[in-house]
Amino acid sequence: MVRYTRWPVSAPGIRNIALSVLSAAVLSACGGGGGGGSDNGGVVNNNSGAGGGSNTAAGGDSGGSTPTPVKKSGTVTGRVSYDFVPTVTSAAASGDLKARLDYGRTYRRPVRSALVEIMSEDGATVIGKTFTNEAGVYSIDVPADTRVYVRVTAQGMSGADGAPDYLIKVRDNTAPEYRRAPSSAPLYSIRGDAFTTATSGSQAELNAASGWTGNGYGAARSAAPFAILDQLVTAAQKMHDVAPEVALPALNVYWSVNNRPGDGDIANGLIRSSHYDPNASTKGLYLLGAENVDTDEYDASVVVHEFGHYFEYALSRSDSFGGSHYQGDALDMSVAFSEAFGNAFSSMVRDSPIYSDTMGALQSEDGFGFDLDTPSNVWSFPAWFDETALGNALYGLYKSPDIGFAPIYRAMLNGQKNTPAFTSIFSFATALRPLVGDAGKAALDASLSKVQVNGGTLLDAWGTATVKGNWDPTPVDSAILPIYAALKPGGSASSCTTTIFGGGNKLGNFGHLRLTIPATGVYKLTLSPQSGGPAIGDYAITAYNAGAKISPAFTSAGSSTYTFLAAGDYAAYAAPRSNSDFNAARTNSAGCVNVSLQAGM
Repeated sequence: MVRYTRWPVSAPGIRNIALSVLSAAVLSACGGGGGGGSDNGGVVNNNSGAGGGSNTAAGGDSGGSTPTPVKKSGTVTGRVSYDFVPTVTSAAASGDLKARLDYGRTYRRPVRSALVEIMSEDGATVIGKTFTNEAGVYSIDVPADTRVYVRVTAQGMSGADGAPDYLIKVRDNTAPEYRRAPSSAPLYSIRGDAFTTATSGSQAELNAASGWTGNGYGAARSAAPFAILDQLVTAAQKMHDVAPEVALPALNVYWSVNNRPGDGDIANGLIRSSHYDPNASTKGLYLLGAENVDTDEYDASVVVHEFGHYFEYALSRSDSFGGSHYQGDALDMSVAFSEAFGNAFSSMVRDSPIYSDTMGALQSEDGFGFDLDTPSNVWSFPAWFDETALGNALYGLYKSPDIGFAPIYRAMLNGQKNTPAFTSIFSFATALRPLVGDAGKAALDASLSKVQVNGGTLLDAWGTATVKGNWDPTPVDSAILPIYAALKPGGSASSCTTTIFGGGNKLGNFGHLRLTIPATGVYKLTLSPQSGGPAIGDYAITAYNAGAKISPAFTSAGSSTYTFLAAGDYAAYAAPRSNSDFNAARTNSAGCVNVSLQAGM
């Protein structure tokens, strides 16, 4: 999936920093207090990279009110922080929001749930390890009178080592190791200066600096991986709080200063856009980092949006085709819901309706934002195929005192994951409804009505009761409604598609079929042409069992035969192959075929 964006993004030249240079800066360029090699409880203060707090606004470390404990017998304690650069939004003349990073308001945040290790001075031995707490504080018992340094890695975890509640690692996809195996790419770390542990205890404070030197990133961007980790820890904690029995699968996050828009070699930073990749060979969350092009490490909206897609694929389900999408697009219902969920999930985690994405020169030009509480009428259409309108509806459910996050999360974990229909607002609402009380049902119905979805007893996962909304009649309405062509053995129906809204993932690109199978057995789907309709040979038919593709037992031009292993409802697509092309020619008409379902070969 490509993350939400309105405008296509170009990729001007970026400042190339070789991996070896960046790693050296992150791992060893730690200014501040010296070795602190006394044995009287000396304090070691370290700032990773130039700037190391020099651009920190008044107020300092957000964890400053929590004292750092000092223990005896060589114990090393301290606090770890990172420079956070906030986003500022303002209204454009059009009424839309503009967004930029405000480096003048940089402040320190605690590094939470991150791996801290006490290393021998030669770096060969891990003497002790722990994870920081919510204030960024750590404490590790080590032998006294030992030369060591502190290393903090952008690896967040909660729970037992062997069965963590969540495990998040931020890696460099432009490192050579990524080519051998993405999961072997190095993790980002900062380290302090070496010192001698004291019998009365030692303190070592570390801060990961932004690297901003006034008019650009003139030093290592040590804070970036920790800013990413911090947002994801917040999301993981929120999920764990409402469903502690559900462990999140381990997640690799790939970020680099070389990550920029463009198709090509991921190991060279060409990641197209920030996105979650569910494919086994390259699985992970990829984030942009190219200065003066698009940096997402401080764009919390974007980071958590993509984490929402990770959740969909790792623990829930999404039938989205992914691909590019812009505000105001009429999207395939699965794509629209997935992107809307990502937007709304991001706002739920951050408890903010504002979604923003900074980009451009100095990370202050071309950025945009929008408000999920008040979606723009110019750019959104209030319907089940519009991601902005759906995002507003979903965020409204979260804010409702009669619904909130817990039932939304559990609906995604269970009903949405297992629906026989394609994932959409229809299937999600059907899964959510039984999880809330009468007041919650009323709130749900009110939200659904805003996107032209029937609630109450008319609601089902297939959108059966959906009728034409308040849009003007179009020549392609037959490709929009009914949402599914219903088929039973011995029956037939008309299935229509269109590319009037574009190709690849737009509304009407794929004809949805609902197959009601009465008993285990072999069934044949057959297409036949309608007058003036598309050629049958150009069509593809694909059937699914709760989101899992079913391999056909036999195919021929215009037909596919499947073995269904249980009675029940199944979903299928029927569409011209060319409709899956994002560059498909737009047509102002609907193409229709007849579809029949027969028992047997």
